[in-house]
Amino acid sequence: MENLRHKAEIKERLSPYAPYIEISLDNLLYNLTQIRSTLSKDVGVIAVIKDCAYGCGSAKAAYILEQHGKVEFFAVARPQEAFALKKAGINTAVLILGQADNDELRRGAQQNIVFSINDLRDIELFKSSGLNIRFHLHIDTGMNRMGLLTSEIGELIDKLKSAPYLHLDGVYTHMACADEPNTSTVKEQFDKFKYCIDQLTQAGFSPPHIHYGNSAAFIRFGVQGCTLVRPGIALYGCKPDPFQNFDVSLKPVTSLVSRIVKMKKVPAASPVSYGGNYITEKETWIATIALGYAHGLPRFLSGKGEVLIGGNRYRIAGNVTMDYIMVDAGPNPAISAGDEVVAMGSQGKETITPDQIAIYGNTIGYEILCNLGTSIDRFYTLNGKVIHHDPGIIF
Repeated sequence: MENLRHKAEIKERLSPYAPYIEISLDNLLYNLTQIRSTLSKDVGVIAVIKDCAYGCGSAKAAYILEQHGKVEFFAVARPQEAFALKKAGINTAVLILGQADNDELRRGAQQNIVFSINDLRDIELFKSSGLNIRFHLHIDTGMNRMGLLTSEIGELIDKLKSAPYLHLDGVYTHMACADEPNTSTVKEQFDKFKYCIDQLTQAGFSPPHIHYGNSAAFIRFGVQGCTLVRPGIALYGCKPDPFQNFDVSLKPVTSLVSRIVKMKKVPAASPVSYGGNYITEKETWIATIALGYAHGLPRFLSGKGEVLIGGNRYRIAGNVTMDYIMVDAGPNPAISAGDEVVAMGSQGKETITPDQIAIYGNTIGYEILCNLGTSIDRFYTLNGKVIHHDPGIIF
């Protein structure tokens, strides 16, 4: 049953008809607990909070996970994200998965920021800096995106031998097809990964941290020989692939909410929205809702997606527009202007998840969350209370 104690506080802070995003930090912590329950006690967690924590807000997600959930690392894509976390007061080590330039190395070396080597050129940059740098080595075992090829490990070892001030803190790879059931690629990639780790160990480099378990990998295949797992989408309550089952209980973290702004009685054969693709069959009431693709509601939901009003599902009538959607409320509507509308999240006994929305567009929950609008307010809730409010960026 949803906790409604915080709703009055949101209503007080917000314009009556403004859409907003709600982030349940309770559910974020719940998901971390569920993830830990699948791991042995000696395996830690790198919480992936790159790209605004998949639309949820990196700084607030990191703060809650650090204060209440205990994670060993945070992972981000770019140095700017790491610096923002440190500025926000995050003490946990932050791993940058992407590239960094010389200025970023100097700035990060003093802030418990850990860098990645993705290319042999990186090791030359690190060496030329003259800095004591902690880094994780990214090995490409089959993704063919970032990371060193297995054939380049020998050259890397030679370069490391002449750079004692560079500290190999970890080694990682990324499983490309772990969301596919019964795939052989996970074992194939692991074998390549283990070969590279053996080469490093034999050369006198024994990294304290080893990780390859993204959400799909550790849920579906477990992990062996790892000190850390690297959950991303699972933290935010979505499946790696919304079309498949994954054996872990998760709760969606993000809700997208608005209100009905107008009720209009229209005759039969009335076209609704751009293009007139929806035609009323009889005299009916059309409810207009202040929510559209500018706020993160995908246009592919036109004519087929649903919203929750009064605990019931209503199909979107016609095309999703930039700032509004409409639903056909019928000739005797049980809803009225000012009623809450949930496009993503829970209301009463019903729930619409990011994964359910993704299925309509043949996409993934990642894309739905990352495309949430920055122009609308975000409210962060914990224990039934609003603990933080980020106003939307209007200009």
